[in-house]
Amino acid sequence: MTAIIERTPRTVTVRMSTRRWNRLQQMEQAYKLAQTIKRGMKQAETAPAMTVNEAMDFIDKL
Repeated sequence: MTAIIERTPRTVTVRMSTRRWNRLQQMEQAYKLAQTIKRGMKQAETAPAMTVNEAMDFIDKL
């Protein structure tokens, strides 16, 4: 259970179990990873098509 200890216009202080806090941290990391993957998929859709050799040359340049 989460209890709000203090609330100001800029911050909120809460009390929760470490198990719940760890779960929230995992969900936040998963959300950030999903955003990165989604952004990468959009870039892949708009990128010009390459042949296998062009792709290998591009990877080697990285």
